[in-house]
Amino acid sequence: MTINELGKKLELKKLSGEADKKISSCYISDMLSRVLGGCGAGDVWITVQASINMVAVATMADASCVILCEGLTAVDSVIDRANEEDLTIFSSEESAYSLALNIAKLI
Repeated sequence: MTINELGKKLELKKLSGEADKKISSCYISDMLSRVLGGCGAGDVWITVQASINMVAVATMADASCVILCEGLTAVDSVIDRANEEDLTIFSSEESAYSLALNIAKLI
């Protein structure tokens, strides 16, 4: 499955990014240092972190995309930086738990 397919199936709101990377798994954390150690290439990272540092960490971890849960969104400067890095960020009203369950069913 790709991130664009995931976005459509889960009705996610796309905030940034145009790449259509493959998804391998899912990782949930809001602690950036844990994400660097635990989120792997191809993982969907689910978080409430909507700062510019989130973009850097997602890029360093090679996450396939980021989903901001619980209705969170990002400010323009974060979205601009994510577009520069070709990082797809989605927003969802769902909780991290609900998103992870739905992603597990799809992949």
